[in-house]
Amino acid sequence: MHEVDKRILKLIDLLIFEKKIKNQKDFCSEVGLLLPNLSKIRKGESRFRVSHIEVISKKYNVNINWIFGTEKKVFRTPESIEITSV
Repeated sequence: MHEVDKRILKLIDLLIFEKKIKNQKDFCSEVGLLLPNLSKIRKGESRFRVSHIEVISKKYNVNINWIFGTEKKVFRTPESIEITSV
């Protein structure tokens, strides 16, 4: 599985933990991803598209540089948590 996909999957868990979304189904609905495709991504059979990443960044204020592994801050806020490995 690609590192970007791992980070987004970790992000889904974080968003659920922070109660920004209820579950994976909500996430998929909000970013325009079919729930069965999320399963394929988890299995390494598919990947998140650039359009998904764009929506994720805008909708949840996620730092795209974190998604691509070049920065530690997950969100585009000064008080953002930092995650270095996935």
